[in-house]
Amino acid sequence: MRLTVTGRFRSLVADKGVPFLINHLVLGPLAIWLVLQLVLLEGVNNKRNLVVRFLALGSVVVFGYLSLVLGRRGNARLLPCFVAACLAGELLMRASGSYGLGSDISSRHPQPYFMFSGPPNGQAGDGRQIRFNSGGFRIDGEVSMPKPPDEIRIFVVGGSTVVQGTTLADSIPGAIEAALRADGWPRSRVYNFGVTAFLSGQELSLLVHRLAYLQPDLVIAYDGGNDLISPWLYDPRPGYPFNFLVWEEALNKLSSTGTWSKTIAGLAQDSALLQALVGTTEWDIRAGRDGLRRAVGFGAEPWKRALVDSYASNIAAMCRVARANGLLFAAYFQPALPYSQTLDRRQVEMSGGAEMVEGLREERRLVPAAISAQMNPAEAGCRFSDLSDLFQDAPATFTDVIHVTDAANQLIARRVVRELRVWDALRPARRLGAG
Repeated sequence: MRLTVTGRFRSLVADKGVPFLINHLVLGPLAIWLVLQLVLLEGVNNKRNLVVRFLALGSVVVFGYLSLVLGRRGNARLLPCFVAACLAGELLMRASGSYGLGSDISSRHPQPYFMFSGPPNGQAGDGRQIRFNSGGFRIDGEVSMPKPPDEIRIFVVGGSTVVQGTTLADSIPGAIEAALRADGWPRSRVYNFGVTAFLSGQELSLLVHRLAYLQPDLVIAYDGGNDLISPWLYDPRPGYPFNFLVWEEALNKLSSTGTWSKTIAGLAQDSALLQALVGTTEWDIRAGRDGLRRAVGFGAEPWKRALVDSYASNIAAMCRVARANGLLFAAYFQPALPYSQTLDRRQVEMSGGAEMVEGLREERRLVPAAISAQMNPAEAGCRFSDLSDLFQDAPATFTDVIHVTDAANQLIARRVVRELRVWDALRPARRLGAG
């Protein structure tokens, strides 16, 4: 049997020539790789990469079939034709726009100091229902200066949980404004300064460099989720902005110096087609993340405590900045799906797996003490409230690891307003708002 198979193979190669063997040494491994990528969905960042890989697999199958049916002359011409098809695919990819990791930040506009905002005058969301003003924030129009004398101006900072809501009124800031006006503050105006993927350090920078001079009466930080969740999935360094290692990777590539000088490997990473098919850039990102995880002691107790301490330090700093500028500041530690008391298998997977769920629960327990150690919640003009237990008995409220429904946003807003109503520091503002 073995001699028969070997003999047939030799006969096939003799009949079709050495180019037949070369063709299948190229096409065979590529087909196997693409099948594995499609089955495992490893490294797929967006739907366009998935489509490209399906099309590429179809093309490889077609070329493989042609190699089987063509003779010696046809096989000799097939590989150059395949290379020409790849070059055409590269040109088409470059003409149609960015692929791979670049699409991950296409909805973020670079900004000084706080790194990024939403796209200025742009849109986001599946139905493109989220619209941003010229500053890249989900605000109708601009923030007027000077502030109208009868306006109670409230800014809400945070991540995508602040940004999101089917309409602006369904977002947490929109719901807070409606609840305040219904509660007798008709002149209150709540502005949505949430930015998708923001960590508290970026909120601090935004407050210092952009918001303080806009004269808010109160700054609300609804956050903590990204500070604790993002390091489990992206850049693991405590306090670093979302996926900062990707930005570092991009700078290294652009610098053309040191270990990232222009090389053959760099040429492969520059290819839009190879990025979409085999994830050449993603390899470096994953390798860099794995190295950083080893360096910071990923998953260990000191690492978890460092994440919590970084969050607490930023909250305390926002309090100090706010008070130095004559503003009030209120921080709310947000709920997340892993904090729920019971999770089914699907919800555990949504939360990143059992290890991440347990780690996040440990970090959550550390937060109140860490905040108290760095900021006195009773300090005049600043307050901290732990909302992390708000939906711990209702995990179905969450649409993913951290986002909730519009109805839940309304519940969060009412809880915030209920606490603000009894805050002595807001009494002068209440008198003005009711005027």
